[in-house]
Parts: sequence; structure tokens; C-alpha cells
Amino acid sequence: SAGPLGVALQPSHRTDKQQTQVNRIMLSTAMEPIASRCRQGACSGALLHQIARHQQRWYTPPSRRTWAKQHWRIRTPRPMLDRFDLSREQPHKEWWRERRIAPATFFGFPDVTKVGLRGGSLYVEQMDAVTLAVLADKCVKENVWDPEIWMKFSWRAQQLSTYTHEPDLCYIFRAFARADWFDQNLLTTYLGRLHRRLHMFQLPDVAVLLEAFSNPRFRQGNYLQKALTHMALLLQHRDDAKAEELARTCVALRDIRPQPTEVAREVQAGLELLAEALLLRELSELSPAEAVNVLNSFVLWGMVSRERREKSTAAIDLCWALARELVGKIRELGREKPEHLATLALALSTGAIEHEHLWNELATNIELEAYRMPGLAAATAAHAAAKAGHRGYKLYENLARRLGEEAQKLSAMDCAHAANAFLRGPGNIAEKVVLKGPVGERILQIGFKTFDAEALTLLLDALSRARPSVWGVEAMASALLEELHPRLSDLSFNQLASTARSLGYLQPEAPEVLRDMLDQAVEAIEARGAEREGQSAPPRYVAMLCQGIAAQPTRLLPDAAQRLQSLLPKIDSALDANATALSAVQILASLARCSPCKE
Repeated sequence: SAGPLGVALQPSHRTDKQQTQVNRIMLSTAMEPIASRCRQGACSGALLHQIARHQQRWYTPPSRRTWAKQHWRIRTPRPMLDRFDLSREQPHKEWWRERRIAPATFFGFPDVTKVGLRGGSLYVEQMDAVTLAVLADKCVKENVWDPEIWMKFSWRAQQLSTYTHEPDLCYIFRAFARADWFDQNLLTTYLGRLHRRLHMFQLPDVAVLLEAFSNPRFRQGNYLQKALTHMALLLQHRDDAKAEELARTCVALRDIRPQPTEVAREVQAGLELLAEALLLRELSELSPAEAVNVLNSFVLWGMVSRERREKSTAAIDLCWALARELVGKIRELGREKPEHLATLALALSTGAIEHEHLWNELATNIELEAYRMPGLAAATAAHAAAKAGHRGYKLYENLARRLGEEAQKLSAMDCAHAANAFLRGPGNIAEKVVLKGPVGERILQIGFKTFDAEALTLLLDALSRARPSVWGVEAMASALLEELHPRLSDLSFNQLASTARSLGYLQPEAPEVLRDMLDQAVEAIEARGAEREGQSAPPRYVAMLCQGIAAQPTRLLPDAAQRLQSLLPKIDSALDANATALSAVQILASLARCSPCKE
């Protein structure tokens, strides 16, 4: 039919405008009877209900169902509830001021640091060697230790092993070593691949491999010696390494301590080559932190000792050059990382590098940065300053305050370092910090059973240096000797010699403890000579052993003269081994206890 508009159109052929007009005409036609009755005053309740029913809206668009479904950074103002302009009070709620919302990705893959929160797949099966190396290293730096992630990484790394080359090969191996993810199949596969590609490694690749070998579980077979041999060949026949690469290799060698005698010799030979190469470089290219780490590496491997048999002085010359280079840069070093100040102080005191200007600048900055140091660094700095003979009261006061704040975080070695530092000073400081203070309470809390041989030896040395009037030294020394006596077989010759010297001052009342310790020291020095093909013991420690024997009274050690006389062959070898004047004087003073004889 033509309809109200007089146009014969089917509903499907009408335009939107025509349909709207049709709807209005139909609605007005239907409401005309109701409107006429309302004008006549005949509107009832039922009629009003009918009107409301015609005006009811049966559909609400999605955008207006609820304001909470809008973008979470856009909040529509509601005048009846909001009494302030949100855009002025909280401009961060305006979406146009924010970055676009995007999925958390890294390197094109889901971010591994958020996979525990977001879930989903990591798409490990689509990763190549470069991506796997980067993501595994990111997990190590971000402390992501989820076993499921590392199991998938291990599976993919084995799949890609034959297609992986340096440097990705070294970085993947180092990531698993630092995460301590020990998979026998992975370890066997990668050690074989590393051996296969070793001849193609450059010095930075060798440095990364040595960093992985700092984990003893990944240091299998003779792969470490092969890496050291390749490093020596690179240093001998090539001279294209940068100063930063040489410094990184030195630090990597520092972290693989300790090693057997044969491997230690190769490491020291490699450090000599690195020292010669670094002396030909511009040392100012190294950052202060790199210079400190290189200096610490040579000191820890005993390359700066004046009693070394080797005639090469490259290591000593390099350490002094680095010390001169660090003058004027200590303030920058302390602001960047205060722990480096403690590392430098320990290296200088252990290596006997007595650079006056550097020490004065270092002590000043330790005083300023002591409040930022962790407990480990504060204890190390105090030990190094005391060992170097620094007597600044302000420095020890600041470090003692920091140790009191960090007492609950101190380890056994930290307690030994702190005790060795403060027991050398005035008695009131020693009692306040160590024996009656936070360090002593921490020692009693963790117990002597948690102390290793080195920490026990260092703590006993600290107690032997305390003044006689200091309270509580005898009680702590007795408890320490009770723990140390059953573990004498675990001590090296150097530790036994230090213990002998300490007992020379403490003079224990139990003669059997003293005799057992001295017998163990003689056995250790004999075993050392047999193991190192007749190489003599360090003169410094031979002097300590003689000094400890000679200091004992006759009632505790009646056969002191015979013991010293039995050590004469070892003393003769030590004096021929480039002994310092101090060691020679201590040995000769100890031999005064011997009866006159031909030897």
C-alpha cells in the first residue's frame, strides 16, 4: 500500500531518512487517541501506564551501559559526585599524556621478567642463538630463576649447539654457569662445542669463558687449562687487544681462585703477559673501577709480593702505575660505588703499595662514604686501614657506627675482618665494637662452627694483637681454640704458620694443643715441598712459624730448641728465596733459642 506518505515502498527499499519519517508518523497516529482523551480530562492511571509503556526505551547502547568500561585512564567527570576538576588535580589520568599501551616485550618476545605475572608462552622454539644469549643473560641480571624458563632455555640451547658460534656460544654458557643451572646433557654438549671452536676465540671470548669458569661445577676436566693456553698464545702473538679487554680478562682470572699448583702457575704466567700488555696501553682509558679490579686481581694472586722467585717485575710496575693513575679519582670512585673503596684499600695494604697521596685521599673518602657501605665493605675497609697502619680515629668511628647498623648481615669472614681491625687499636674501641659490641654479639649468634679455616685463623690473629688489658680476649680465644683444634688438618701451611705466631702471644695452657698444631705445621711444610717439586715455603710464613715456636715458654714447649733445629733446612731454603729484610730478622731472632751447634 502507499502508506501515510503516499509512496509505495517496501521496508527494505527505504532509506534511513524515509524510515525515520515513517516511524514518526506511525507513532503520532498511534498516540492521537490518547492525546485527545488527555485534552478532554479523561486520563486515568491505566492510560498513563500505557503512555509510559510507549515511551520506554528497550535498548541501551554499549558505550552507555556503564562508565567503568571506558579506558581506565579516562574518567568521565560526574558533576553530582566530583567537586574538583580531575584534569587539573591529577593530570596523569589524561590518556594523551601517557605512552601507548603495548604488550610487555623484550627483543620481540614476551618479557621474561613478567611471564610469571602475565603467563603465556615464551616462544622459546622460535629463538635463535643471539636471542637466547640475550634473554638468558637478562634473566640472570633480573634474578629470574623460574625452573620452567631455564629448562626451556636449556632445551633450546642444546638444539642450537651445532649452529652456535662465538661470542653467542660463550655468553650462553656463562648465563647457565651464573644461574648455576646444572644439566649434564647441556654441560657435555657445550664443553664439546667450546673445545671445537676454541681456536677461533678472540681475547673477549676467552674472557667471557673464564667468567663462566668461576662456577666450579662448570669447570670440568682440563678445559680451563686449554683456555689459559689459548689466552697465552693470543697475548704472545697478537697485540690488538684493547685496554678494557685486557682488564676484563684480569678480573675473570681473579674470580677463579683458588686453583691447584699446576693451574695456579699457568694463571700467574697469564697475568704476567697481561701485565706486559697493559703497560703498553694507555691506562687512562680504564675507568677507576676497572683499575681497582685489575689491581686487586694481581694482589690476590700474589703477583705483587717482594718474595716471589720470578725476576719479572711487570706486575709490580703495573700496580704502581695504576696506583698513580688513581690519584685524584677516588672521589668519583666513592660516589659511584663505595664498595670499590674497600677493595682498593685491601689491595693496597695486602700488596704493600705505600703510595702516600693515594692513601690520604682514600682514607678521607672512606670517612665520607662509610655511611653508605654495606657491612662487608665496612669490615674490609677497617681491616685494610688497620693493616696499613692508619691511625685516624674518625675513620674507625664512622666504620664502627656502620658495622653496628649492619651487624645482622655480617658473615663469619666479615666478623674476622672487623675484629682484626679494631682489636689492634685502643682497648675502649675494641671492647665497644668487638668484645662487648655488635661484632661480638654477631659472632656468638652465628657460632664458631660456621667459620671456615681462613676466618678462624684471622680471628685468632686478631685476638693475639689485642692489648693485655682488653676484657674478654682469653674467653673468646679459648672457645676459638676448642673449635680449631679438631680442624687442624684442614689448615694450609700459611694458616698453620699464622696460628703458631698467634699462639706465641696467647700462650695456651693446654700443651697438647700447641704440640698438635706444630706437628701439623711441620707435616704441611714437608708436603708442600714434595708437592711443589722442592720449592721452598714463603719466607714470611717460615718466619712466622719460627717466631711462634721461639715465643713459647719452656714449661709449655720444652723441646722448642730441637724443633727450631729440625727446621734449619727449610729456613736455609727460605732465606735463598728472595726473603725480605723483615723476614730474615725474625728468623735470626728466633734462632736465638737454639743451642750452639754446627748447623
